[in-house]
Amino acid sequence: MLITNQTEMLPIDIKHKHAGHLIVIEDKPFKANDAGMWDLTEIWQALKLPKTKRPSRWRDKDAKAMERIHNLDTVGEGATPTTKATKRAALKYAAWVSQEFETMVYDAFEAILEMPEVALLVADKMRSMGNVHSAAILERSVFNDRCDWSVKPPHKNTQKGLRAAVAKGHITPACAIKLGLKAI
Repeated sequence: MLITNQTEMLPIDIKHKHAGHLIVIEDKPFKANDAGMWDLTEIWQALKLPKTKRPSRWRDKDAKAMERIHNLDTVGEGATPTTKATKRAALKYAAWVSQEFETMVYDAFEAILEMPEVALLVADKMRSMGNVHSAAILERSVFNDRCDWSVKPPHKNTQKGLRAAVAKGHITPACAIKLGLKAI
């Protein structure tokens, strides 16, 4: 996109929000181009999907709707057309291939959101849009993922501590004996 100033043209590099995002399906990475589109043909070839599920053969109403709103673009004809798709169209294509493949692709996109740096950016955007509560939940999930919540060894009652608890009236002598007190 170019912004004109009366005397000169200034280039502005605006990338799509998904530009460069990486998804991993069956341990194979796939990267979005600068327009935020993934190459469905590359995915189809790399994952060795059936020939009948080649992206250029996807011609149902969902595919046509995705083309109409510029979420899907097939370039070239003949034996080697290349089909590129936005996240939305990639999910629709995956559903057309199979329910199992749709789940794999959905999980690949969800994994992007689970990256703490991405989740925090999403939380900031949600907050700016007025979704403060949802943003706080997302931030807490990132915080929880960063904390070491490993199980700590159980607390062991000492004889001294049990005697003190009985003396202060916090527990009964019978309860202290159940907890391991040897003598009062």
